[in-house]
Amino acid sequence: MALLLKNIIRIPLFLFFLSLNTIFHGTLVSLCGFIKFVLPRPEWHRLLGGISYWISNGYVLVNNFIMKVFYNPVWDIQGLENLSMKGSYLVISNHLSLLDIPALQRLFFRQIPFLRFFIKQELIWVPFLGLGLWALEFPSMKRYSKVTLNKLPELRGKDLETTKRSCEKLRGQPVSLLIYAEGTRFTPEKHSRTNSPFNNMLKPRAGGIHTVLGIIGDELTNILIVSLIYPGIASPTLTDFLLGRIPRIVMRLETFKLGEKGMPSLETIRGKGGALAVRKFLNESWSENDKMISKIHSESKSGEEIYHPTSEPSSTESVSVSNTTSFSSE
Repeated sequence: MALLLKNIIRIPLFLFFLSLNTIFHGTLVSLCGFIKFVLPRPEWHRLLGGISYWISNGYVLVNNFIMKVFYNPVWDIQGLENLSMKGSYLVISNHLSLLDIPALQRLFFRQIPFLRFFIKQELIWVPFLGLGLWALEFPSMKRYSKVTLNKLPELRGKDLETTKRSCEKLRGQPVSLLIYAEGTRFTPEKHSRTNSPFNNMLKPRAGGIHTVLGIIGDELTNILIVSLIYPGIASPTLTDFLLGRIPRIVMRLETFKLGEKGMPSLETIRGKGGALAVRKFLNESWSENDKMISKIHSESKSGEEIYHPTSEPSSTESVSVSNTTSFSSE
């Protein structure tokens, strides 16, 4: 009864302050985008870009504060050593929930440059949202369905060209780029349907990661492999968090350099067998991390009976989060 009363009070307050924070900072970033659009001089773009990222850091800071005030989960984090705000990083993570983005933003807040991720090109034209994403220079990509490609085969490869152009724009500046290697959020249904060889993750896809490494690999300080775990819950939903079912969030971070610890060299990546080499590395990394995730689940208090939602949670493919994880083809 006490938890029920607590949730009745804190859930609407949490959602109200979260929405207020999003509207406030989102409006400021969109305003920067508008000014950037009407003043196309490079020096203004650099200034407004810096202001936009300063505002976005404020958004993450306030989100972290709101989460701590209303829920204050235990953050079990390992592997944050030797990171730098002046470096450039490719962050590769598994994908479990709508909570992953705020969790990763908290993990890397003031540790590495502000996380950017790929968005569908169509989002740039969405009123309000598009200006903010453009101001923050989020890289865009354009995907075509199999039906469209069958009707218009001349479009094959166009999505890759868009991705390459977006990556080229990131060169010459400190950047952190997030890619969900599985291409979509984990659910038990997807796990079964795809015949994943891993217990806790879907099969990683090398196509997008190989493309990014081939274009900006020479500028990357490190590649960061993140394992996200919500102990006792295989595929948590926003409702799980709001109801207080996620008291602990575990994140394990491993750092790689090109050509070390099994990560293929830049020469190999850019060579004929580059995609295969990247896929081999990802499969080996996923295999090791899958064992670790199973151990963390089993050691948690609820690990003996991991909670699986009985119905398919709201799909991230229908909201902005899923639009960041569209690298799926190899």
